[in-house]
Amino acid sequence: MSFSIVDWNIQADDTLYIGLADSGSDISVTVHDSESAAQSGTGGIASGSAAYGTGSTVILSGSSSFTFFNASLDHHLKVSGESGDETKIFQVSPSADLPEISNSIYQSESLIQRRATYEINAHTHTSKIRDISIANPIPSLKIGDVVQIQSTRRGINVLTTITNLTISGTPDSIVNTVETVEYVDLTKD
Repeated sequence: MSFSIVDWNIQADDTLYIGLADSGSDISVTVHDSESAAQSGTGGIASGSAAYGTGSTVILSGSSSFTFFNASLDHHLKVSGESGDETKIFQVSPSADLPEISNSIYQSESLIQRRATYEINAHTHTSKIRDISIANPIPSLKIGDVVQIQSTRRGINVLTTITNLTISGTPDSIVNTVETVEYVDLTKD
């Protein structure tokens, strides 16, 4: 397992950088307003912590106050990770506010439903995370590279982004493991 953010409930106006690290007793969470600050670990604007495991809740506190995007939820973030996981930095952006459907053309129920379905389809997506083992390490791969994965046997032909690289081995072999993420639009029929 590696550190991940599984739920996001912050009303943010700008792009933020969230660092997840192993503190030795729990998951340390820091919020920064720039990528360089997140990478150096300085200038944090908020922080929190969470227990190891899946979907652990985080309440942020610090020099900047954050409001909940959904006030009925009691957390700013939910994170997952285990002791010994490698530090990760995530870039998160503000949620899109959908404009209200107030045009006079939307007076019939079927038009309102069609417009709502269109808006949901235009703003909804998910991500598929894959761990792929490569028998022959490729030294030119870097985190952030976009790669194409093709498998005729599995029926896969997608573009994905590399989010983590791991090289492990024994005296007999070296295995390069690549973690990728594919963003997929979700649509309502």
